Amino acid sequence: MYRFFRILQRDTINLFINPTWIFMVLAFPLLLTAVLGVLTEGMYGTRITSYDYYGVTMMIYCALYAATFSANSFMEERIKAPNLRIIYSPVGKLSIPLSKIIATFIFTAVFYSIAGLFMKFVFNVNFGTNNLLLVWLLFLAVDFLFSCIGVFMCCLFKSEGVANQILSIVTTLFAILSGFFFPIANLGTTMVTISKLSPVTTVVDTIFSIIYDQNSQGVLPALVIMIVLSAITILLCQIFFKGEDYLC
Repeated sequence: MYRFFRILQRDTINLFINPTWIFMVLAFPLLLTAVLGVLTEGMYGTRITSYDYYGVTMMIYCALYAATFSANSFMEERIKAPNLRIIYSPVGKLSIPLSKIIATFIFTAVFYSIAGLFMKFVFNVNFGTNNLLLVWLLFLAVDFLFSCIGVFMCCLFKSEGVANQILSIVTTLFAILSGFFFPIANLGTTMVTISKLSPVTTVVDTIFSIIYDQNSQGVLPALVIMIVLSAITILLCQIFFKGEDYLC
């Protein structure tokens, strides 16, 4: 366990000392919310402002991109060489992928939380005054799931480049199906039915229900879905990860 925590410490530090990634994880949700909030101002009525809607959806959209961060931290060329030493050290097979998952989750959770606070006080985004912790817990559950998915894609395809190409398609599909940029109802009843199968849609609907209806009944089912999917993804990482992939 000590060896694993040493690996995790190193992976986490590597993320926190990367200024490019820090800029991206902070600027991405802020810029998206600011631009879309201005462009659609007045279109969501008085109860829900455009900043309220896009503040929530863009934060979750950015949480999907935790997959990209975890994939890059897992198989980026400059990181593969140090990981080769870990492969031949007396640690468990899952240590490398699990460390990358947890390190990415810590990194993204910290800076997305900072971005969320900025939106709250600058754009006056409503994240749920009395139920803020529940809303943020659901957001972090999505963040962790997609941190797992990014590493799994690398384990499956053995390539950071291929994994990122697939992830860009996956995140876009989830964003469209969950109505991040426009109401999914505009695409017809068939797409609405399909969107209800998305776990991300479940989280988004639950968050808006918490914020505007003070209804937190869907929190536990949504969290269970996220936890089960995360556990399955980690198990798949264990199955598909091969240390020799770093030799390619």
